Amino acid sequence: MILSRPRTPAPSRPCSPAGPSPAAPTRPKAVEIVGALLGAAVALGLCLYAAAGFADAPWQAVAATALAITGCSCAPLARGRLAERGLRFVAAVRPFAVALAVPAGFYLLERPWNDGLFAMDPYYAAANLCVLALLFAVVYFAGQRSRASVAAFLAICLAVGVANHFVIAFKGQPIVPADVFALSTAASVGSGYTFALDARLLQSFAAFAACCAVLAFLPKVPATPRRAAANAACALAVAGCFGWWMGSYDIEEAYACPVDVWGVKESYAERGSTLCFLKRVQDLSPAEPDGYAAATADELLAQYADAALEDRADRTQAPTVVAVMNETFSDLSRYPGLADTDARPAYYHDIAANALEAGNAYVSALGGGTCNSEFEFLTGSSMGHLGGGVYPYVLYDLDGSESLVSYFSSLGYATHAIHPAESANWRRDRVYEQLGFDDFADGQAFADAETLRGLVTDRATYDHVLDLLAADEDPQFVFDVTIQNHGGYDVGGIAEEDAVSVPLSDGSASSELDEYASCIQQADRDLAYLVERLDALERPVVLCFFGDHQPGFSDWLFEATYGAEADELGLSAVQERYTVPYLIWANEAARESGVRAPASEGDAMGAPSSLNYLGAKVVEAAGLPTTSYQRFLLAASESVPAVNLNGYLASDGVWRWFGEDGGDDAAADTLRSYAIVQYDNLFNKEARSALWGLVGA
Repeated sequence: MILSRPRTPAPSRPCSPAGPSPAAPTRPKAVEIVGALLGAAVALGLCLYAAAGFADAPWQAVAATALAITGCSCAPLARGRLAERGLRFVAAVRPFAVALAVPAGFYLLERPWNDGLFAMDPYYAAANLCVLALLFAVVYFAGQRSRASVAAFLAICLAVGVANHFVIAFKGQPIVPADVFALSTAASVGSGYTFALDARLLQSFAAFAACCAVLAFLPKVPATPRRAAANAACALAVAGCFGWWMGSYDIEEAYACPVDVWGVKESYAERGSTLCFLKRVQDLSPAEPDGYAAATADELLAQYADAALEDRADRTQAPTVVAVMNETFSDLSRYPGLADTDARPAYYHDIAANALEAGNAYVSALGGGTCNSEFEFLTGSSMGHLGGGVYPYVLYDLDGSESLVSYFSSLGYATHAIHPAESANWRRDRVYEQLGFDDFADGQAFADAETLRGLVTDRATYDHVLDLLAADEDPQFVFDVTIQNHGGYDVGGIAEEDAVSVPLSDGSASSELDEYASCIQQADRDLAYLVERLDALERPVVLCFFGDHQPGFSDWLFEATYGAEADELGLSAVQERYTVPYLIWANEAARESGVRAPASEGDAMGAPSSLNYLGAKVVEAAGLPTTSYQRFLLAASESVPAVNLNGYLASDGVWRWFGEDGGDDAAADTLRSYAIVQYDNLFNKEARSALWGLVGA
């Protein structure tokens, strides 16, 4: 029998009075390491971008932002070293941290561009926060309450804020809903601008990095099929509530949130971009004007149906009509202190002195929105009846609408459109087809053309016009939308011998203004070239030439030359930034064939107008038969000589806001009738009467 020695039980360790031992630190996860490296790369890229000259902020601000981004991207590496108590605390505060995404998103949305963010009325700040909370809830629940969904919401807010910053810098106006439908156009022309970073953008980038760092410490929400279904249901419910709210309440009336068409940037800054943008969304759908009925429109046009029509038995002697909408062509010498500078297009004024008609045209675009100037000229419509933030080219179907294109086609003219850029810009490829142009020469037709600052020159398009005329002796309508003078105006590329300088009244200079003026001087010379070549032709030609809008920097130029902001001085001052030159000129052959004689020199530059009337005036000046619609427009111009997005010029020479009390009754009646006729042309095409056509054509 073998006896074994009894085993002595191991002594038990006394429990530590401090409780259980803390969890061992875990190594950083691969995704956290990748995030840190990515953040460091972004910080390095930011420094290199600034070093290349694309920063309007001190180097200290750039360095501080780069350090903040690097630090925030590396912070999640320490998450695995949090004690158990720290993890419990983070889990407990998760709902509160997620809720802070709403004010953080508001900051990222406004800070990049809004200097008055911290002075915003608390009422409007709260209203914007409530709307953003609804939108955040949709994103959060649709993203299954994940950290990524919060980051996505913040990233969207930052992206929109940054986009607003640059759109305001380039165009002088913030993003409007119709811009969303023109992203391809923005991308196409964006290469002509310099995207410089300022202190506000740097602060926004650092704030976004800090938010992402905080999100990295929050625990994940376990995903289960039941939770996924519940989150999706919540997202749909909140989205439905948001849609109901948008459709049931007029934001302007319910929340005292008007958006001034002549001070959109100021409205966005004072009342918040979210609320103002949504107000513009509500304005996109055209409402029937008061008193509209198709029969009413017919009655208004019938008043002009019996007017005598001067028809031409020999159509081959009818004049060819060339319309040139020159990109950003304006006469900035009209600003105080610039009268005797190179801001003045001298050749234009010489040609205008012998034109059939010339003067100032008031447009509805500033710094951009070229398509709206096209729309007004071609269709005879006024943006004043459609409201701000609307681009008909990208929103409406213009197929069947009466326009200069359909008019000239009814006369048997060949119709040609020219624009030396991407055909899809502003959907021109589709819109020109809807309007009825026979062909469209876009950027591909100018692949080997001469350029200025990387943009096809005006002269290259004029040579194309001359080639069209040389190839066909029959009457033609040619619409040429140039691009040479397009912004921005800090890209260089102006030859030293072609560069001009425009000193301001205080003796200072602006490289932006100088480059723009250099472009206008070249455009002015090219205009003289076109007129000389057209005048040498033996066939009758009528030329209509006008600018589409002033450059976006006219905001600060007005303040620098007038000593005050335009909106402080009234509507007449506001309209100074919406003024472009126009002329209607005929060559010698056209004058000999009976085209109306030119006005006297004293009257040549005295005709204020607007682009919506200009097409009808061209037809009248060319001695061609006019339609009831064109005669209606010519009659309207007698009591309302000019009308645009901002207001109207009455026959007494006073600018008035739409709906202004104490206005001209005759002008108000004209505008009401005009709104009815315009609506019928744009939105009642299938049931429109024969009164719109050319009687006897």
